[in-house]
Amino acid sequence: MDEQNKLLIAIFGKVELATIEKKLKGMKLKQTEKNYLSRSIRPKLRAAELAIELNLLSKISNMKKENTMLIENSLDFYGYPLMGTRKKRIKPIPLEELIGLIIAKHPSARFIEAIPMMITKNPIDPLRLLEIAVKHGIKNQIGYLLETAFALKPMPNLKPLLGYLERSKERNIQQLVEGDADFLKKTSPPRIKKWNLLGRFFDKDFKALAEAYQ
Repeated sequence: MDEQNKLLIAIFGKVELATIEKKLKGMKLKQTEKNYLSRSIRPKLRAAELAIELNLLSKISNMKKENTMLIENSLDFYGYPLMGTRKKRIKPIPLEELIGLIIAKHPSARFIEAIPMMITKNPIDPLRLLEIAVKHGIKNQIGYLLETAFALKPMPNLKPLLGYLERSKERNIQQLVEGDADFLKKTSPPRIKKWNLLGRFFDKDFKALAEAYQ
């Protein structure tokens, strides 16, 4: 199956696609197929036309690029410069919001790895960080990364927050980064599983990064 057909099935489903094909061939539709056409297919096609008219795909792609650049430059401001980052004079995102943005919207491994290092290098407002964790449903992720930061440097002011996050962590399993769930279930380290998370992050790698960014 080519990529075009995969996209069409993802939008319409096989039954709706078969209905569209019959309509285009001028074949008589059953009542159920007429219902599909009026109630589901036509609204989706109108929405697609509007998306093209508004150039939504291009706007979303540009927004993602802008967010990535903003994150990269904010990481540099908080003491975690990335190789190849185009530095611009920008107002950095407040650190607590930056952590939330990375985990909730841009959870790439290179951004996630930066979080414990930034926590150890910069002052953190624990109440604001908790507010963001609850707002975005990322208590487990922040708890794990905060615990990782504690392994690199003691931070007594954040200890109550870590204790609360551990006591109130969500039970459902979540992925810290995108990947094959079955593979991650087999290969995720025990400490990340303790937080009901999946991801291939290892303590030795965080320690090596901490030494590199001293």
